[in-house]
Formats: sequence, structure tokens, C-alpha cells
Amino acid sequence: MAGMKLYSHEFYLTAAEVNAQREMPLSRLVTLIIDTATGHANAIGIGFDRMISYGISWVLSRLTIDIQRPLSVNHVYRIDTWIENLNRMFSDRNFEIIDVETGEAIVWAHSTWMAINMETRRPSDLTMLTEMTDSINGRPYPYDKGGKLLPVTDETEEKTYRFAVSDIDVNRHVTTRRYIDLIVDQWSLDRFDANRVSRFEIAFKREARYDELSRTVSAPHEGSPEVFDVMIEVNTAPCALARIYFTQR
Repeated sequence: MAGMKLYSHEFYLTAAEVNAQREMPLSRLVTLIIDTATGHANAIGIGFDRMISYGISWVLSRLTIDIQRPLSVNHVYRIDTWIENLNRMFSDRNFEIIDVETGEAIVWAHSTWMAINMETRRPSDLTMLTEMTDSINGRPYPYDKGGKLLPVTDETEEKTYRFAVSDIDVNRHVTTRRYIDLIVDQWSLDRFDANRVSRFEIAFKREARYDELSRTVSAPHEGSPEVFDVMIEVNTAPCALARIYFTQR
């Protein structure tokens, strides 16, 4: 339905979906954000089937999440999404998650998307998608969208992982979910028992593929004990750069 300027999805967070702290894990939250964006894209006629008919597909380029409080088990939430703007190369899309019981907005996210040609793996022109222009909401993101993320050069933690079959998505590259889990696994369970993630930023630099060996490294951001920079690389080339903020419980 072209012209749909706000898309909403209500959901119940079950015990099967939460982590050891009885909260929605960061990777599940990111998956929910992507799924909701997909639902809106399908509703306005620019979903997977339409895009693949042109030989192109949506990919997430950058994501910022601000978490006022985590999503807890056995609660009902609503996630709203809307297109903020569009140009030839990128589309900015925002999200807001509301606790249905209290009506309080507790999570916000800003995302930047591009479409790639499935043959050349190069960006495609988005201006042909007139349905997107008709559906632009324009409502801005209420927080800082994040600055440039730089490669980690003074890592204090390092782990390696070889990408397997379950890590590969419909575009035949590594899923966002796997990147997020690799980042979260840089820290111990004790860290997450004592702290929660209050903000997360990630920028994707290149595709990683099946059977490639990755290296995930992290270091305190400017010496901070609460903020860390993270890099996932393959063959010494960064695939994803991230920054994660912890807040004491």
C-alpha cells in the first residue's frame, strides 16, 4: 500500500526469546528491527519479491540503537517504523518500541539501507522506487545517529570464528544476527549480569561469506570502561565496525 507512512507490529516476548538476564538479546532486537522494516517494505510494494525481480536486494548499511530500558520476558510491545528520507543511494528508516502496558517508548533505532545488484554486488539507484517517495514520513530520529566508526588498532580482546551454513542469509552473505552475536560474545556473562547495553552502533563495510575465517577484536573507546569499539574482519579487511555502550544495572 503506497503512501503508508507508519507501519506497526505488536508482539509478545516469550521465554524462548530472552537471554540469561530474561531480556531480549541484542541480536534478537536487531532481527526484530530488520523483520519490521521488511514488513513495511512488503506492505508498500518494495519487498523482496519486487526487488529481486529487478535483480537487486535490500542490505543494511548502518544501524544505531538507543535503549532506555531492556525488553523483558512476558511483556507485550509495539514496534513502529517509518521512512525518514530517501536519496539515490540510501534510505534512512527509524524505529520506536513502545511498552504497550505503560505506553512508554523505551527503545529507538535509526537505520540506513541500500540496495545492491545481485550480480555486480554494487549499489543500485533507489529513485525508481516511487512507492518509497510516497511513503516518506520525515519524522527525525530523536538521538544522535552516530559518527564515523574507525577500525580497532589497539585491541585488548580477540576471538576467531569460521562462518558456517547457519550464518548465511538470502543474499548469500553473513547475517547481521551473527555479527551481533560475535560482538556480544567478546564479554563474559558476569559483564552482562552487572551491566546492560544502553546504546549500540554498527556500520557494515564489506560482505563476509560462507567458510571464511573471521577475527573479532575489541578495545575500550578512549579508555572508557563503559564504551568499547569492536571490529570484525576477514583476511585483514574490516567487515563490520561497531561501538557498544554499557550502563550499570
